Amino acid sequence: MSVVEDGQLKGAFKGFKNRDTIFEFHAGGKWRQNEYRYLYHYAYMPSAKVVDEGGRNLLYVDGVDEPVEVKRIR
Repeated sequence: MSVVEDGQLKGAFKGFKNRDTIFEFHAGGKWRQNEYRYLYHYAYMPSAKVVDEGGRNLLYVDGVDEPVEVKRIR
């Protein structure tokens, strides 16, 4: 397990929707949701991190109990 990116998400976070959902870190890293999972949770610029767990990148967002798999797009 290693942290790939750590910081704050840019703008309003509205949870997980589908494989078209994009998450952008304030530092510039962009990630796309890589699995179908729906969860609504609103937070403005929450702290978040992407962790490599066994070859899968998982996005953990403060205030959300479960992570979602993501894929780097930039």
